[in-house]
Amino acid sequence: MIKGSLRRDPLNKCWVVFAPEKVNTIIRQSSEKDARFDINPYAPGFEFATGRDILRRVNPAYAHQEWSVRVFPAKKPVLLIESEVNFKGHGLYDKMERLGAHEVIVETPRQNIHFDQLSIEEITDVLSVIRERVGDLKKDTRFRYISVCKNRGLSAGGTIDHNYSEIKAYPFVPPMIQCRIDHAVAYYKLKERCVMCDIVDQEIADKERIVVENDHFVAFCPYASRFPFEIMISPKKHGSIFNTKNSDSVKELAKILRLVLLKTRKALKAPAYNCVFHQPPVNSGEMEMIESKAYHWHISVIPRMTNIQPDTLEYGIYTNPTLPEEAAQFLRNISDQ
Repeated sequence: MIKGSLRRDPLNKCWVVFAPEKVNTIIRQSSEKDARFDINPYAPGFEFATGRDILRRVNPAYAHQEWSVRVFPAKKPVLLIESEVNFKGHGLYDKMERLGAHEVIVETPRQNIHFDQLSIEEITDVLSVIRERVGDLKKDTRFRYISVCKNRGLSAGGTIDHNYSEIKAYPFVPPMIQCRIDHAVAYYKLKERCVMCDIVDQEIADKERIVVENDHFVAFCPYASRFPFEIMISPKKHGSIFNTKNSDSVKELAKILRLVLLKTRKALKAPAYNCVFHQPPVNSGEMEMIESKAYHWHISVIPRMTNIQPDTLEYGIYTNPTLPEEAAQFLRNISDQ
């Protein structure tokens, strides 16, 4: 008898096909490390190659290297902060200048190290810098959405073999994010509750998909996981870590993020992965208050173990050979040491 099912994601409102019998044709091995990477311009001593820093942190442990976290404009940015919106139309087609911001956060001067091998203090520094940069970019009213992504390995879109993240500020809300926000706002208007809060409450009650949790955060494999071993990290309480000065919350996030990436690396033999921050749009005018009530921030960790299928590209339909309950149990059993 063939196992599996169709499951609907209440956040994205998309359907996911769970087909365990396809595991040998869908799953592939990717690597966070890849010999095809070029030289590392993010290593200490190459600061001249990346240009002037926007922000620099100095952890005492790295005082001799003059920095522990650096932020600078991307060398070849996809968005240009000097541009203006400058909407133009040609018949039914619209375009504007490449307005936005594109920054790189180099998360450590240490080379040949996995992110989960950094100390809690180091990871807390990285998250604090991300929070600071997001808070600063939000002040520019030209921007509508700020993305934060960490891409490790060529299969995940990484271009340098070093621990770094990228921040991009867009003058529009990306369509998939807008769909999520629209669903969340509709849910809030119907039930006067945040859909993410309800998802978190149910996952904590069900327990079977939880990978790890602490007082502030919970990490779980979503009910309708789009990808094998996909993990969502969410605060247990509604709000945004980027709007608070609570350093304890940032440190607790550092602890759970480190643990999730450690378990993922050990369980799946250090796959390439994406770590994506999700948050409400910014500068939304009269919609900003209801969006902030309807949708709270979270992080998606996605090991890159499958190729993107045409059904996913064109229809938004995902096929996953790994049930989230089984993935979560496997990850729970991985040693934390």
